[in-house]
Amino acid sequence: MSSYIVGHLPEDQGPVTSIYKEVRKVPFSYTSKKNEAELAAEGSTVYVIEKGKEGRKNVYKLAYSYKCTECYRKAGGKWLGKYDYKNTVEYEKDGELKLLDPPLIITDPDFLSWYKTKALGMRAIPTEYEAVLKAMLV
Repeated sequence: MSSYIVGHLPEDQGPVTSIYKEVRKVPFSYTSKKNEAELAAEGSTVYVIEKGKEGRKNVYKLAYSYKCTECYRKAGGKWLGKYDYKNTVEYEKDGELKLLDPPLIITDPDFLSWYKTKALGMRAIPTEYEAVLKAMLV
């Protein structure tokens, strides 16, 4: 089973830490990629990364991960006016949430090289890069 990575864009939702209260109740993430959203909902781990700036440099921070078991398309519109799908956890199921407060900066150069070359949105993570994120959550 693949794992997936999705970005949290502070310009859409504010800093990732501002949604932690909701995430602690039921983990979630947003995307417009139908195939990835539906595949992730089959029990995959979803890693949420926040892009930010430190001075003039882009930084990527691991915020949280969860086991995704549900995918919703919003009836009559988009989530936050922008995203087609919300991935989350089925009611009364354990989402295996692992939350970093504050989020940790990802420093692995190989991971960063891979991540920066990918299009925005949810995508599958190669095993070697998932290992980098897993190690940060321990």
